[in-house]
Amino acid sequence: MIDDKYRCHICGRTGVLQKHHCLHGSRRKAADRHDLTVWLCLHCHQELHDHGVCDLQLEQEAQRYFEEKYGHEQYMKEFGKNYL
Repeated sequence: MIDDKYRCHICGRTGVLQKHHCLHGSRRKAADRHDLTVWLCLHCHQELHDHGVCDLQLEQEAQRYFEEKYGHEQYMKEFGKNYL
């Protein structure tokens, strides 16, 4: 989704970043196949996993990105959950 490996997608920090799957759990493998990932700093990644900070926002961004390419019907077939 976002190819900037040098800035956190949420806060813009630079430094050590981690790849985050915008769609997770049973949807993680499909997120990998369709590059529905972003780079996050350690702080934002921890806040997301511990407290859900920005989780819905990233799920919505991933859905919009996918649907721009393949449409809503294909998104629902692939992921089965609407975040919008």
